Amino acid sequence: MRQQILALGLVLYACVAGAGVKDLEVLNTKDFLKKILPTGCQPKGAKVAPDGRYLYLAEMCGKIDPKTKKRVPTASIYDLEKLTLEKTLITPVGMRKGILANTEVDFSFDGKWALIARAEGDEGSEIYKDQGMVTVVNTRTQKIAKYIPTYGQGAKIIATRPALTRVRNPQQIVYVANYFSDDISVIDITSLADDGKLKGDKHYIKKIDLKTHFTPPVNHGYKIAPRGVAFTPDGGRALVLNTESGSIFVVDSINHRQLAELAPISKELAGRELNVRHIVTTKDGEWAYLSHMRGNAVSRISMKKLNQIVDALPEPGPQVVLPESTWNELLVPFETTSGPQKILVIEDYPKDHPNFPNKKWPLTHPNTIVLDPISNRYLYVSSRTTSTVGDATVDSRIMGKIDIIDTVNGSIVFSLVGGSQPTALEVSPDGKTLISSALIGAKLYFYDIGKLLRLYER
Repeated sequence: MRQQILALGLVLYACVAGAGVKDLEVLNTKDFLKKILPTGCQPKGAKVAPDGRYLYLAEMCGKIDPKTKKRVPTASIYDLEKLTLEKTLITPVGMRKGILANTEVDFSFDGKWALIARAEGDEGSEIYKDQGMVTVVNTRTQKIAKYIPTYGQGAKIIATRPALTRVRNPQQIVYVANYFSDDISVIDITSLADDGKLKGDKHYIKKIDLKTHFTPPVNHGYKIAPRGVAFTPDGGRALVLNTESGSIFVVDSINHRQLAELAPISKELAGRELNVRHIVTTKDGEWAYLSHMRGNAVSRISMKKLNQIVDALPEPGPQVVLPESTWNELLVPFETTSGPQKILVIEDYPKDHPNFPNKKWPLTHPNTIVLDPISNRYLYVSSRTTSTVGDATVDSRIMGKIDIIDTVNGSIVFSLVGGSQPTALEVSPDGKTLISSALIGAKLYFYDIGKLLRLYER
């Protein structure tokens, strides 16, 4: 009798558990779209403040100043409770011919400061000529408090090192990845103050000159183009991605020096040519997830194993290369219904996609990735999607997508239609709202993923 009751219970559970998935099959993106808001030109990077109330958005070519009628670089602040634009900040011009201004956003770990990276500069730059810069915003007043030089060009990613738990009053260290000058700027904002003095030269510490042993398959004028940066939870190490060749640098983020370089993953091992674009790590530091724009895929590696390998090095330094075979030890397969997959290819498009409904597309170009902040179970991946190889020609009529991946079983929970070239990607701290920007469409999309995941999990 007990076995019969147990069997019946399993059947009922299966029916209920499957109901949510069946519900999702008949739903479309519009069923989860909460709101669309306009942005400045080319919204590039977004981050929600630690308190969860405001979203800060970096806009590369900004807005037209109604007073001067000239284009000015901007960063916008959105109220996530009201889903409205709260404020737009005008920041210093970088280059008129090039990237006008802002690319990415992060926050100090105490939440007091928003940090907005300006990509580059030239002789005509308003502040800090011929280089990138970080604009610091006081999150209480939402006013600009400081400008900090990077002494590099192409500031694309900005990442705040976690607090060093073994130190009573840890430094607040920020890394800025310089895409064009192939290095990392190290900034110390520990003593940062809103004191009315805008120039913050003293907060710049040094640059980490990355040394690579590999040649990119295509010559873009730079060897590395560091893009993704992620720290271990204890703040002791950082991983920096070599977008051009596909290698990964392991960096001592206390002494700020390169410890080793992991060779690019081979086509033979991956089954396709890959690079590495963006990286996120789990809260426990167990795993890191990678996006592969070249290769249309995501993967997962063991941070624990990588740290063990680096710990065992007799003389770590820029001269050390971890062989390509190391990937065999690091890759953690996704346990899919068709078997374990070391590389998860995401070329399928949703049925409501305006350009490729229910089709595969070889120019997916997955870019930004974020993990759900609650359990780290779901990986969100925005794919830019183009109609031609490369980004030289962009068709604004081609929409991108955002995939929601269940990292437990490697399944695509749902694919949302994104805007044209979805780039900025963020999840609210409560895990209920997904935010994505259309780089070309100048729009910000808010999706109700709380509702979506309730259907999936029930």
